[in-house]
This record gives sequence, C-alpha cells and structure tokens, in this order.
Amino acid sequence: MNPAWKPEIIALTELPEARQQKIDASFFPPVSEGALCKWEADHEVTLPDEIRSYLLQSDGLEACRGELWPVLPLAQWEVIDDPCASSHPWIRFGAGCEHLYLLSLGHSASIYRHERFGSDEAFFAPGFRAYLKKVFRGEA
Repeated sequence: MNPAWKPEIIALTELPEARQQKIDASFFPPVSEGALCKWEADHEVTLPDEIRSYLLQSDGLEACRGELWPVLPLAQWEVIDDPCASSHPWIRFGAGCEHLYLLSLGHSASIYRHERFGSDEAFFAPGFRAYLKKVFRGEA
C-alpha cells in the first residue's frame, strides 16, 4: 500500500525548523499511472517505489513560496545517462537556489545534491523519505 504523502509532508511543515524558516508545501494534481508508465518507457528507466507513489499523488512539490522545488513536475525531470561518468543513470528531479537534486538509479535510490555552479555531486540522503525530512528541517 502506498503511503499518504500529503499528510506526512504537511506534518513535516510543522517541524520547528520548518516553521522558523517558513518552509511550506504546495501540492499539484497527480500524475496518472499511464503517464508515469509512458515517461518511464520513454526514458528507459524505472522509478523507485517511494518516488513513484509520490508522483501518483502530486506532480511536484513546491516549498518556500517557489524558492525550493523538492520535487519538480515530472515534465521537468532530466535523465542523465553518461556511462563515462557513472555506471548508472541519474535523474535531476529537484531544485533549490543553490543546489540541484539528483536521484541515483544505482543499487540504492539515494539522493545527491549538486551545486548549481559546482562540478561534483555530494551524497544528501539515503532515500526519498529521508530527503523530504532534510528539506523540511531546512538542510536543503
């Protein structure tokens, strides 16, 4: 069974750090199962279950009144598949003022962040749920 993401994220907006930094959450209409399957087929990737279930509930997540997009709308996701740089594809799926957020499609669905004007990605969270907690604790 898929988690109910909206109540979970709304609860994260009540964290002391989120309240202090005014980190809110805006949700959008869901991506249909058919559209999600087509996107995966077109890009030749399979999304991890957590992120997939989130998209089936909301096509994106806006925070901080548009300054942070922890989850960009699916149409803005970018698959990065460069075998010379990495043995597995990445998906750029989130963006903030200073960082872009990448999902590793390797052996684990870890989240990395990349400075907009930097050259290397750095580990950020072991998965989607941990990523969202860090976002609402003001660490993104």
